[in-house]
Amino acid sequence: MAVLIAIVVGATMAFLVPQSVLWMRPALQPAFALTMLAVGTLVRPEQVRVFARTPLRPLAGLAGQYTIMPLTAAAISLLFDDAQVRTGIVLVGCMPGAMASNVMTVLLRGDLILSVTMTTLATLATPLVIAVWLPVLADTRMDVPVGAMAWNATWMVVLPVAGGVAFRAWRHELSNRWDRTATVIASVAIVLIILVVVAANRDRLATLGPKLALGMLGLNLAAYGLAFLLATVMRWPPVQRRTLVIEVGMQNAGLGSVLALAHLGEAGAVPSAFYTALCVVTAAGALPFSARFVGATADAGQREVREAAERAGL
Repeated sequence: MAVLIAIVVGATMAFLVPQSVLWMRPALQPAFALTMLAVGTLVRPEQVRVFARTPLRPLAGLAGQYTIMPLTAAAISLLFDDAQVRTGIVLVGCMPGAMASNVMTVLLRGDLILSVTMTTLATLATPLVIAVWLPVLADTRMDVPVGAMAWNATWMVVLPVAGGVAFRAWRHELSNRWDRTATVIASVAIVLIILVVVAANRDRLATLGPKLALGMLGLNLAAYGLAFLLATVMRWPPVQRRTLVIEVGMQNAGLGSVLALAHLGEAGAVPSAFYTALCVVTAAGALPFSARFVGATADAGQREVREAAERAGL
């Protein structure tokens, strides 16, 4: 509950007084990389070994993500007359999972390795996804900064998490106190991310109409629901099911804002700007229930890992 309250209060402050937050913007990416290093230490070696035995799971999740989101976004975009807004909504659906989804996965006790793998693969696949889906669903083509995206995903997510996992394997006796500290660091990171996002997009958010807000909320909730349904159909365990829900629902719409501004104009960037903030808030809305629901299933998730490792002889 404390994280959700901090997000709501902080987002309000960032919207009303953006300059009080924007000074942190240059430090956000290095701070995020350090956060991912910390949360990487929460991954146990047996979790990595069990993950390695299901190498197709991230690809299945990725296929689901890039089917669910573009098609759902395209369906919602039909409710709007403005061509720029319609294309901007479809663009949200073509974005990879947000890097904040990795942090939220930790807070909701999902599978961090699966989350990082899906985020990385989705980021690398984004140019192809945009090249395939945008012309079909929005009759639009645009260039994507492939090299910059791949580098950001590598130095901000993949390398820090790998370093954290390696440190945990070396110092496997890390205490529960450190686990709690790393979780607090992740919580602070989520709050700072949403503050900077709201402050940086204040002007565009100010032009948001209620119809578009409801449309984006519908897209976000549909993404969570359809991802849960897909993971259930694929018979994923609860821990991985939660991870897929987070990865699909939390899109990197910040990238969408940059692309939309370059190719569509201000109107086309509004859906991405709003969705960037929205998905973090809705995901954080599950945190007050984490002690009851997630906490109750976390022990079961840990048992799943241990039992899978035992069955595999790891």
